[in-house]
Amino acid sequence: MSYRSATQSESASNDRAALPGSFRIPFHPQQYLTSLTAGFISGLLTVIMATAFAALIFSGPLAGYVSRGIGFILFGAFIIGAWSALTSSYAGTVARPHEIPAAIIALVASLVVTSLPPSASGERAFIHVIAIIIITSLSTGILFLALGYLKAGSLIRFIPYPVIGGFLAGTGLLLIKGAFGVMTGKPLTMENLFFLLQSDILIKWLPGLLLAVILFLILRWRNHYLVMPAWLLISMGLFYAILFATDTPMNMARDHGWLVGPFQKVGLAQPLSFSSLTQIDWAVIFSQTNRIVTILIISCISLLLNASGLELVVKEEIDLNRELRSIGFANLLAGFGGGTVGIHSLSLSALGYTMGAKSRIIGLFSAAICGSVLLFGGQALSYFPRPIMGSVLLFLGLSFLHQWLYESWSRLPRIDCILIFLILLVIGIFGFLEGVAAGLFVAVVIFVIRYSHVSVIKHTFSGANYHSTVDRTSTESHLLAEKGESLYILKLQGFIFFGTAHNLLEDIRSRAANKVMKPLSYILLDFRFVTGVDSSAANSFTKMRQYGSDQGSVLIFTHLSPVVMSQFLNRGFNIKEDEYFRIFADIDRGVEWCENRILHNEHVDPGGERQTLEDHLKAFLPPSTDGTSIMSYMERREAPEGYYLMRQGDPPHSLYFLETGQITVKLEHRDETVRLRTMGPGSVVGELGLYLGVPSTASVVTEKPSVFYRLSAEALQRLEENEPAIASAFHRFIVHCLGERLANTNESLRVLMD
Repeated sequence: MSYRSATQSESASNDRAALPGSFRIPFHPQQYLTSLTAGFISGLLTVIMATAFAALIFSGPLAGYVSRGIGFILFGAFIIGAWSALTSSYAGTVARPHEIPAAIIALVASLVVTSLPPSASGERAFIHVIAIIIITSLSTGILFLALGYLKAGSLIRFIPYPVIGGFLAGTGLLLIKGAFGVMTGKPLTMENLFFLLQSDILIKWLPGLLLAVILFLILRWRNHYLVMPAWLLISMGLFYAILFATDTPMNMARDHGWLVGPFQKVGLAQPLSFSSLTQIDWAVIFSQTNRIVTILIISCISLLLNASGLELVVKEEIDLNRELRSIGFANLLAGFGGGTVGIHSLSLSALGYTMGAKSRIIGLFSAAICGSVLLFGGQALSYFPRPIMGSVLLFLGLSFLHQWLYESWSRLPRIDCILIFLILLVIGIFGFLEGVAAGLFVAVVIFVIRYSHVSVIKHTFSGANYHSTVDRTSTESHLLAEKGESLYILKLQGFIFFGTAHNLLEDIRSRAANKVMKPLSYILLDFRFVTGVDSSAANSFTKMRQYGSDQGSVLIFTHLSPVVMSQFLNRGFNIKEDEYFRIFADIDRGVEWCENRILHNEHVDPGGERQTLEDHLKAFLPPSTDGTSIMSYMERREAPEGYYLMRQGDPPHSLYFLETGQITVKLEHRDETVRLRTMGPGSVVGELGLYLGVPSTASVVTEKPSVFYRLSAEALQRLEENEPAIASAFHRFIVHCLGERLANTNESLRVLMD
């Protein structure tokens, strides 16, 4: 039975972190048992995790304060769990104190103890650690709220994946080190290695390691939601069976460090007094600012990762910005009570979905379990074995290391895996913040190197195979095919920075140095697909301009967007046109200018040949037939520059033959106009509309004073009736024109695909 349909109408799509009172939990008795079961399992595991985190943080000189530490962390677990259950965009969300902040705070706690004077009491050290926990939780809550209200949930996509992996692998290392501290009183370090290998100490951590490995292997074999609870029950039963078999009293087991307690018999809730603030050395607190900032960054990454992962599990869209606001306010509330940073638990949130329930009851009941233990369960927790608590931390650490060191080796590129290992190594030797900084630095360097190898050149052409949309005569086309190599066309793409701009300059130099090809006279750079240019890249373009001037080549920029133009101006690039530098609105106009220059240098006047309709028809008429009579069916007109022969969308009525002048066919779409073709004498337009009977698909306007002949549909019909031979020749001429255009289009496509 699935609860998903029963809760479909809940406010998962609501875009605000609502107050608890605005939610109504539907009454579905048949689902209560499943939801309460999932909530109980989640609550039990959260209590165990909270206890383990407290033992991790309050270890060594702070071991006597572990019960109070458990109280603070359970308070945070209660607040975070309850608030998230009520305000999350996914009804089955379970949130709890997170292991990554706990592992870093454990490191901070050890540094705080050593920073205080030797004469400082344990109580004072404890107050400093709690103060750091409060500051961290409040700061994290404020950051989450700010990101949520600024709708910055997508920031996770800008964090390099291997850097995240390195963070989490380093967290696994910290958890493993801390687990040994929970079980033996001293963390796993090179200095403590001899101590940890002593026989009386070995027996304290070896069982925990074995239990962690067993749990890890079982979950690798079968990842079921009941594995963890069953493992805990069996481990607890085995521990107490050994105590019973060896006739070991509880007090002796506690004295030898096998149990967490003793705790007070009432509850664990013991808030700090305001007078405690007078004992805080704020210089010690501020000295840990870098690690607090690290917790903020990694908590944000972890939250967004878990929320994104939960989307994939439950196959439901989750509003990341709302989750930031929800968990941000929860951390603020928990921080005022001394709770550690908490976020969504991917595994516990997915538990209810796996069991067939999606209800806010799951998170609420889980939080209620934490609250009950906080108020009444201190005595029960004193019977929790340290080896099992340490094994929970060891399991988490092993899971992180396995995922990011072993599994990533087969999933990620080698350079990314090496970066993960590097971050882990730096964290292990120098510290967490140093590892974070090193990882980000190396990731940026790798990105720059990789991006510099991504060519900003989308396509390269020469004037021999890429032509403007201007119709040319056969003589002109032949000359452009022969001399067109002197025009080098580069279509650019992406963001251009110093590395890619330098590669572009080297490409131009290489082309200019090619002795096999014709000397380079024109270099055309099209910026249509360029998103931006940085300051160092602008310097490379200045070098290109100077290089072109020295070589006698004209540098041409086309399709400069206002953004790119502004960046060139702001970065000191001289955009003033001169003999060796030109700017055109688009690549077509730029190529046309270059073609006209090439033709002019060959003493050919572009579009200078005058062709009559009779000249064209001669090739299609029988030898003895004169085609001059067709002119009697056509209307001669003269038009000034800018005259519209037809407008886009006009009904079909005529075709036009251009005798002198120049016309342009252009597509007009909203505020943008695209030139499709520029035609000279001898061109025909409007034939598709006339023959197919469809409205004009583009506008036709004169570029200069022109003379043209108009053939209407009625005149064409009379021509077919009165002079069928001439009409047939005219139809073949039109087919010939269409065939030439199709061939030119195919050639352009072939050039683009090469």
